[in-house]
Amino acid sequence: MDSRLLTSAFVRVWLATLGAFASFGMIVLALPLYTKDELGRGSVGIGVAAGAASLTSMIFSILSGRLADRRGRRPLLLAGAAVMVAGYLALALTPGLGAVIAIRLIAGAAEATFVVGAYTVIADIAPEDRRGEAMSLVTLASYLGLTISPILADLVLGSGRFIAVWLLTAGLVAVSIAMLVTFRETKPQLDSSAASPGWLPPRGALVPGLLVLVGLLGFGGFVTFAALYARDLGIDRPGLVFALFGGVICLVRAFGRKLPDALGARRTLVLSFLTLAAGLAVVGGWQSTAGLLVGTVVFVAGQALTYPSAVLLAMEATTTAERSATVGTVGAFVDVAIGLGAFTLGGVAAVWGYGGAFLVASLVALSGLFVLVPLRRSGRIPLEEGAL
Repeated sequence: MDSRLLTSAFVRVWLATLGAFASFGMIVLALPLYTKDELGRGSVGIGVAAGAASLTSMIFSILSGRLADRRGRRPLLLAGAAVMVAGYLALALTPGLGAVIAIRLIAGAAEATFVVGAYTVIADIAPEDRRGEAMSLVTLASYLGLTISPILADLVLGSGRFIAVWLLTAGLVAVSIAMLVTFRETKPQLDSSAASPGWLPPRGALVPGLLVLVGLLGFGGFVTFAALYARDLGIDRPGLVFALFGGVICLVRAFGRKLPDALGARRTLVLSFLTLAAGLAVVGGWQSTAGLLVGTVVFVAGQALTYPSAVLLAMEATTTAERSATVGTVGAFVDVAIGLGAFTLGGVAAVWGYGGAFLVASLVALSGLFVLVPLRRSGRIPLEEGAL
């Protein structure tokens, strides 16, 4: 069996994922600022605008996963990317809050469809014993995009050039489409009866998904309010905070990419939750520029380990015929975490300030340890039970 991971197909999907997530990073920085500066909305309005895409993204992560298991991955990649371009161009029409929410609902579905397709392709082409490493590397592309793009968005945005930011996001996704137009289908050739006839999530992916939810709730608050919190603390270029966030993610995913395979998913998740909770507590409790930067480094180190470990745990508990549905289900919980974090922590921030919101997120991350208790100490589900 070929044990190579960095094939030409892998590199193409990696680069397309980089472009797509670079567009996400620009949206993450610019949309809350647009909602506040141009539309005059407060914390709740910002939370609604930023979290709207998570609702449809959650639903379409599951539906797209089931569809990809039946029809293939390639259609999801191309259709999702095309709708993303249209949605980002629509933002350039300077819509009001209601239209922004509608656009983000549609774009959220497209973003989920693309990501499920891309991540499943990576799982398809990766050697079985390097699947955790493969997921770490493709999510490295994700966060590398999130690292570079806020700095770029800051430069393009200037004193309010939001239209230029939206046009650039659309252009980045268009480049990703160009890389994938000739990409071949990677769906395994299985008996058509092997795929589940239903549309519900695979049962084996639910507990890993719950782990993602409690682990990444703070991420939802961070992406929504970090730029505003940084401004309150006197940081003139909030994009630098996102750059730090993405930079630490990239370093951990690059140099720690083999940890989920080597330690097992459960042990890696224990380490992740402890680090997440500590970092968020520092951000919320030490309310200063230094506290934000130090806490971000610690928090992000835990964040980097969460998704690859959870998706590896989920794949060990499900079948090859449900691979895309498994990826989609775990991804749906990421969207729930981001959306729920934006909504709930927005409400907390309105009462207790941004520091209080991050302290609440720290307690939620710590609760993930209790979800892990029933799992086997090895963190691995035997193949005869996981049916891989």
